[in-house]
Amino acid sequence: MLCGKRVSDSEKVFAITSVREHAPFACITCGVELVLKKGQIKIHHFAHKPPHKCRRSEGESIEHMRCKLEIYNALLKCENVSDVQLEHDLGTAIADVYAVIDGSPVAIEIQRSKLTVNEIVRRTKEYARLKVNVLWIALYSSRLTEDKFSPNAWEKWCHAAYYGRVYYWSEGLKLTPYHFGEYKLYVESSSYYDQSGQEVTHGGYEKFSKRYRTPKAGPVVDIAKSFDHRYRQAWSGGTITIPECWMYTDCKKSWW
Repeated sequence: MLCGKRVSDSEKVFAITSVREHAPFACITCGVELVLKKGQIKIHHFAHKPPHKCRRSEGESIEHMRCKLEIYNALLKCENVSDVQLEHDLGTAIADVYAVIDGSPVAIEIQRSKLTVNEIVRRTKEYARLKVNVLWIALYSSRLTEDKFSPNAWEKWCHAAYYGRVYYWSEGLKLTPYHFGEYKLYVESSSYYDQSGQEVTHGGYEKFSKRYRTPKAGPVVDIAKSFDHRYRQAWSGGTITIPECWMYTDCKKSWW
């Protein structure tokens, strides 16, 4: 995590501007002591002392922290953005990045490997209760270039929640939206003879896959310029349930 609490005065502090002489530091969420890690290669950050675990830092990689920091620093430079906060505690949820963009409060959440769909739904409900728009984004993955792309459960959820698109971060405020189109599988032809001696043939045609999808990249969008808040009615279909909420989604036309 990039932020902690200085125990001496209970002030929220940034790892990048803190020094070990200011210790001890504590976790904003659980209150347990944190270790300040400042190296030459990795991003400066706080970490819990093992074996203690906290839900706030579960599944948070160095790339995840870099994404948060870049978005935060980039938003600070935007004229239409105010009240920019890093790891902002809203009581029942801690937004990776929080900002007021064009007058609307926005919580930007970067998906982590250990964040379940149930937790995504819970946080989305909380942001709706707080009247905060939410933008769920993911780190870019080379999986999107695979011939057979199989979306994760959280990717399917985001795809449904954002009207057929999932946002993947590349740098700064730039996101690439992807639509998951249909994927066709070819069923090889085969034949055999039944008990009456008649030849029976199967296959030799294409069918839509239930598992795989074809990722289709859309035009790059800017978090501070290309988005607007949109009320989202509650919806459910199959295994996906989307609560009533306010989503922060781009204003671009469909490209698929």
